[in-house]
Amino acid sequence: MAARDWASLAPDILITVILMLGPAEIMRGAERAFSSWRRVAVDDPALWRRIDMGTEVLPFSSGGRAAAHAAMDRAAGECEAFSGPCDNHLLFCLVRRAPSLKVLHVKHLYAQNKVLNSVLNRLPLLEDIEISPSFASTPSENLLQSVCKDCPRLKKLRLNCSESFDFHNGNGVALEIIHGGIAPMHDLRSIELLHCDLTTQGLRAILDNCPLLETLHITGFLVGGKIDEKLRRKCARVKDLTLPGKSVKLYRFHRNGPVRRQVSGPLEMDD
Repeated sequence: MAARDWASLAPDILITVILMLGPAEIMRGAERAFSSWRRVAVDDPALWRRIDMGTEVLPFSSGGRAAAHAAMDRAAGECEAFSGPCDNHLLFCLVRRAPSLKVLHVKHLYAQNKVLNSVLNRLPLLEDIEISPSFASTPSENLLQSVCKDCPRLKKLRLNCSESFDFHNGNGVALEIIHGGIAPMHDLRSIELLHCDLTTQGLRAILDNCPLLETLHITGFLVGGKIDEKLRRKCARVKDLTLPGKSVKLYRFHRNGPVRRQVSGPLEMDD
């Protein structure tokens, strides 16, 4: 049997193969195999419309930053989806090099909320956002409120605060506070809020301002109140609903954030 000439693969087949790989696998492996493969990997922006850097590439390392820059350069302004860890530098890089971005999944956010807000406000086409903060937001920087304000076209939103760290809290645990109003989100259909302190006021604001909402998943604690009959009827409009399994009876704010008291059993609903 004659040896297969891998260097002469048809372009459409080669593109299909390369699309199955991540940026690191392409840059460190596939494109180094043959010059013909490298030409396709470097010269075809369509291959880089969706960039997934994984979770192991640190944006503040020289290698991670160089790989992310190279991927966005190859996209030539056509990148529509980016996934991976981000710091301040990489977030601003997305604004400059990916103005058509529609999907942004930040697996580990190493940046302040005010930087994130500035960047989101400059990416007007965003429809799908996932953010996993590494640091806690304060009550005055409510992450849900700010993201909704900056991204009015969102259809899908996921905030995962399970890895947030609060330097003001002795045990380091930080829960995102879902409290107060949000901007009207006329296209938003799916919300996931993981590891949160949810108040009934915050829940009511979500339901009132997201008329097309079909999926609402919230984990963490229900804070300071019961879900009354009126609010329960609003919840019933959501097809796929998950609310926190525990409630917190007493709750207050101080200058360093929320203080929780007396965790009880399953969240309470009025009969």
